[in-house]
Amino acid sequence: MKAMDTITKRVMAYSEAHGMLAPGDRVLIGLSGGADSVCLFFLLLEIKEQIPFELRALHVHHGIRREAGEDAAFVRSLCERCGVPFLQENVDVPALAKRLKISEEEAGRMARYDAFEAYAAAWREENVKENVSGDQAQELNSEKAVKVALAHHAGDRAETLLFHLFRGSGLKGLASVPPVRPLGNSGNVIIRPLLCLEREEIEAYLSKRGISHCDDATNDGDAYARNRIRHHVLPYAEEEICEGAVRHLNQAAELLSETEEYLTGQTRDAMERCVTAAGNGFSVDAARFLEEPTLLQKRILMELLWQLTPGRKDLGAVHVEAVMDLFSGGTGRKKSLPFGLTAYREYDQVLLRKEAPRSKQAITGEEAQLSVESLKPGDYLSLQFGTWEFQFACLRDEKLENIPEKTYTKWFDCDKIKNTLSIRTRKSGDYLMIRGGDGEPIRKTVKDFMITEKIPREQRSALPLLAEGDEVLWIPGYRMSEKYKVTAETKRILQVSLNGGFGQEEA
Repeated sequence: MKAMDTITKRVMAYSEAHGMLAPGDRVLIGLSGGADSVCLFFLLLEIKEQIPFELRALHVHHGIRREAGEDAAFVRSLCERCGVPFLQENVDVPALAKRLKISEEEAGRMARYDAFEAYAAAWREENVKENVSGDQAQELNSEKAVKVALAHHAGDRAETLLFHLFRGSGLKGLASVPPVRPLGNSGNVIIRPLLCLEREEIEAYLSKRGISHCDDATNDGDAYARNRIRHHVLPYAEEEICEGAVRHLNQAAELLSETEEYLTGQTRDAMERCVTAAGNGFSVDAARFLEEPTLLQKRILMELLWQLTPGRKDLGAVHVEAVMDLFSGGTGRKKSLPFGLTAYREYDQVLLRKEAPRSKQAITGEEAQLSVESLKPGDYLSLQFGTWEFQFACLRDEKLENIPEKTYTKWFDCDKIKNTLSIRTRKSGDYLMIRGGDGEPIRKTVKDFMITEKIPREQRSALPLLAEGDEVLWIPGYRMSEKYKVTAETKRILQVSLNGGFGQEEA
């Protein structure tokens, strides 16, 4: 076993400090072929000699540049030489950006993270032992998360901090790129071992070893805002303001990340003291609320607004201030907010509610049913199922500006739904389509899925499912079917949001 050099030791120490790598881990590296990801690839191979773990590589082919095919071939060849399993996901990012009316930069990021989540989930669901099958294999397989290793470095973190600062971000945005974070709601995680290195150190590592890599021409121009920060703002800061500016920005991001983590816990505790669920909204005890520090008061209100509007991004400080005003006045005052939200003072409490959408039907019982055949773009309806309220909206594909990653709001291709939809609990024979290790949809029983995801036994029979016959479209909080996802051919989109029960959207 050869001795590690300084760079490798630093990355390994940084990984250990943040609990990134452990013996027996399954690590999926996002390998673009660029200098950063190739550097991470070889560093992981070195660290793997000290900490045995499984390594696979995933290349997302964006279809943006003419050289993209060459990049994919380079990465495939590199993996073959090093004996690392290679996976490839092809995405037409320009078409995706055009369809969603977003930038290619944002569409590319969305495509990458969708691929990371799907392939990590597929790997996690593979049996860990050839001689174990059924429920026991699923239980064993779900013990450890898959770790998706991404090659963001110190410069990327500094760029992101400044980008968010210039755009007016809150503390969470200023915390920038965290070393470790959850990957969606899958139980898998993202790790970033290179945050301790600057770009110059990465290039020196590759040069010293004679390791080749691909050059992405999109990184050279100034079309993207982050590129302008990288090429002009940070070099100016290093040369004209303070040598070590990037390092200092990273130290600030680390401190802000720790602060945000602490305040998230404090906000959660404060909400338990003064907030209760009330119908289709929340009740805030005014006296207890005013006992909290002003910072936590604002965070509480922002969290409640986000929970009442899953998938929305246009709520901010001005709306929080409008609600804050109600705590200093008498009863009967009211504030109208975007997206059908209303806040009003009622004696010793402030109520935040979402007005019921225009409803075609409201059903309560063992099974709620909905026919989507007659739905037209612009139609809204609400279905009540026990303590859960499902809200449906039919949209044209061009009306959906973005498809964010949300736990309790999902978007489905309406035209793929041929029969009546049901909201019900699980039944024998239920199944859903998930993405397999080769990227193709495979059939998985709901029973096996719930075991894999370690859903508590007492919750399995209580979870509401959105289903078409025996085929499940969505297990809220966990997974939607691959079959019903929105594609370039989608004409009508069915947006479904869940409120109530334990289904509250994460901000």
